[in-house]
Amino acid sequence: MLFQTSFGIDIQDNSISLVYLKASFKGVRLATHATYPLEKGIPLKEKVDLIGGMVKDFLKKNSISPVSLFLGIPRKSAILRYVELPLAVKENLRESLGYEMEKYIPLPADEIYFDYQIVAEDKAVGKLKLLFVAAKKETVDLYLNLAAHIGFGISGIEISSTAVANYFSSQKSSDGTGTCAVVCLRDDRLELDGLKEGFLDCSRSVDRGEWGDDLSGFISRELERQKGGLEDREGCLPTLFCGFDAESECIDYFRADERLDISLVDLSRSGLSSPAMIPAYGLALKGIRKQQTDINLVPKERRKRPNKAGYYAMVALAGLLVVLALAWGGGSIISQQLHLRRLNAEIALLRVEVANIEQAKAKYKKKEDRIEYLSSLYGASIPILDVFKDLSVRIPKTAWVNQLTFSDHEVIIKGLAESSSELIPSLENSPLFRDVAFRSSITRVKSEGNKEFFRIGLKVAK
Repeated sequence: MLFQTSFGIDIQDNSISLVYLKASFKGVRLATHATYPLEKGIPLKEKVDLIGGMVKDFLKKNSISPVSLFLGIPRKSAILRYVELPLAVKENLRESLGYEMEKYIPLPADEIYFDYQIVAEDKAVGKLKLLFVAAKKETVDLYLNLAAHIGFGISGIEISSTAVANYFSSQKSSDGTGTCAVVCLRDDRLELDGLKEGFLDCSRSVDRGEWGDDLSGFISRELERQKGGLEDREGCLPTLFCGFDAESECIDYFRADERLDISLVDLSRSGLSSPAMIPAYGLALKGIRKQQTDINLVPKERRKRPNKAGYYAMVALAGLLVVLALAWGGGSIISQQLHLRRLNAEIALLRVEVANIEQAKAKYKKKEDRIEYLSSLYGASIPILDVFKDLSVRIPKTAWVNQLTFSDHEVIIKGLAESSSELIPSLENSPLFRDVAFRSSITRVKSEGNKEFFRIGLKVAK
């Protein structure tokens, strides 16, 4: 949603990551972020005050008042299952899951918070596939108690795996938007997630003790298992590694595996400084727009209601744009009317000028007729007007004639030119003239821009 702000807090055993996002016309922008270390081995219950203080200081330091706040908890703090149910229970899924809860997790229904999302629906066989996530109430309540320390209500809580999936689904044109595997090494835990079109399709989290000294071999076996689960994908499986050194032995090991197309996560698009902040970014995205993997372990009655200020601001802005558009349209019509009036005034002036030109043409025609009459009186075989026309064509624009004299079929022209010598060949090429030659020496006239004064004589052919 436009103009919304959202705050993501990812809390792990040894660190806490904070990401603050803003939405605008240009998209989602990373406003600020930070990571703080936490002391190892201390239970969460004893760290709530410390975490609350860190978050509060961060908000105060950056003058942040987020519209939405989402928390991420460690993957190990929740149980994740993919459950198949009859299609007939779709209308009452939550109630049906509550009745059969102990079939899926080893905990009573009244001791947990849970949420689910429909992953696939097969009407042919009448089955639903669900992503099911549950966590102990006492664990979730500890995180909810942070609201009192922070001073803001909590909009949602989810595991880091779903937040990671939402991060990659938001990165357009990246490997994470299709079918791929994501391998994250963080602190002493390894998380392997399978994504299908940006949705969390499978997930597993293990402690260091499970892989021992053979991290590469353990990851290889898990990826082979995931590859088979991702629709029996053939060819190379795109695999993103987070938290690994580019030159580590583990990365070198998988670069040699032709079954995998591996790459390290590129954070340039999001602007994050570390892969450890990916879950916090994915959490904050939930306050900006609806995400593909939508899990929330906070009971609906305890969730902070979304602030509609951004929505109302957008509506008000849209109304203002409509008013401005109408004002612009009215102004445009007035401007066109004024422009039309100016055009009409200019047309009236042009009509006067056209009338003057017509009068000049009429006078010119009278003079032309008189010259022809005079030429006939002298008995010239070639009309004088033809001589004038030919001279006007032969003499270039860089020269002009100051005086022209006729006598016994001879014409004397005087004038100025940039290059007088060029006039002789031009006049000699005329079928009307012959014996073209200079009648005086060429001189330069400084007062006329250093141009050449010429005096040329020629005879009119009979």
